[in-house]
Amino acid sequence: MSARPKINKLVDSLPLYVLYKPSGVLKDSLETRNLALEEMEALKLKEVEDLDQSEAAKKMGVSRSTFQRLIKSARKKLVSAILEGKAIKFKGGNYIANENIVKSKCSKGGSYHFLIKRGEVEGQEYKISGIKCPKCGKRLIDFY
Repeated sequence: MSARPKINKLVDSLPLYVLYKPSGVLKDSLETRNLALEEMEALKLKEVEDLDQSEAAKKMGVSRSTFQRLIKSARKKLVSAILEGKAIKFKGGNYIANENIVKSKCSKGGSYHFLIKRGEVEGQEYKISGIKCPKCGKRLIDFY
């Protein structure tokens, strides 16, 4: 049995800096915790934009349970890094950056649909979510 494929998440903003560390400590002497960019996006949507999990999950193009796993993982990494005095590095993950996404309102009202330039995500259909729009039945995320 093969592992379940990783679904790319929609990331609306990328952090300005890739590393945060405790003040007064040399970077080379610190252990680092990696925070994936989709985990950072989940934190931003939940804690900064104050969206509920369902709204935030839709915005990222994932299920609510996937969003919940992202937020739990991000919080754990962030809090442990702060308490243990480790650097936090924003690195990697399975995501599609905003500049590769075209957002449009559903023709039947309600939610947004997201279109990704073909080739921007290695052209692999399985790497994007299969969640369908409740109003029109089309995929919420697709290629153009």
